[in-house]
Amino acid sequence: MEKKLFVSWRRVSTQKQGRSGLGLEAQQAIINYFVGEANGQLIADFHETYTGKNLHGCTELQKAMVYAKKNDAILVIAKSDRFRNLEQALEVYRLMNGNIYFCDVPATDDAATYKFCLSLAWALGEREAAITSIRTRQALQAKRARGESVGNHNATITSEMRANSIATRKQDAQLNENNRKAYKLASLLRKQGKSFVSIAKELNESGYKTSTGKQWQTVQVQRLMALYK
Repeated sequence: MEKKLFVSWRRVSTQKQGRSGLGLEAQQAIINYFVGEANGQLIADFHETYTGKNLHGCTELQKAMVYAKKNDAILVIAKSDRFRNLEQALEVYRLMNGNIYFCDVPATDDAATYKFCLSLAWALGEREAAITSIRTRQALQAKRARGESVGNHNATITSEMRANSIATRKQDAQLNENNRKAYKLASLLRKQGKSFVSIAKELNESGYKTSTGKQWQTVQVQRLMALYK
């Protein structure tokens, strides 16, 4: 029997996880196991450290999708929670035309059934996360009631961590679809000598929205123009 071809994508959300390799190694172990169970062959692996919310910022994911399509392979991901939400997971499922395999979701050839299983996995994961959060809060409250200190007093935020956080937020803002559309018109009007006040008025009258779906103010236009410098 001819082996199925797989291309893996792994993601961690913090620089610490990325440097340690623990998160990535665990995902690789899961992927290797299930690819073997499927009598498959892993032909390429893509991994990245990304803390943003926008799928376009996952550059290695984009590469993995292109490579998988080019080689008629299945994109394999250790856990569906590597995405921010169910909508992102379903979006990648659609972009891959169903040629995707999440190791934490039972395999099925029926698209509707697989989407249902994926949705169920997310629902169960969110419920477990909520329960874990409740347990954590209760444990902290109990420690405070006993007069014990909570938190890691030795934890420090390095300049590198701050820089990475700023860079990530800026990248997310640049990739926001509302910002990208508004910037095209704003930059054109700016070249025509329009003031920021006039540009804000023009954007609102033309139906453009900010990244959060609100109307434009002068200061927001100024920030938008600075964002793409």
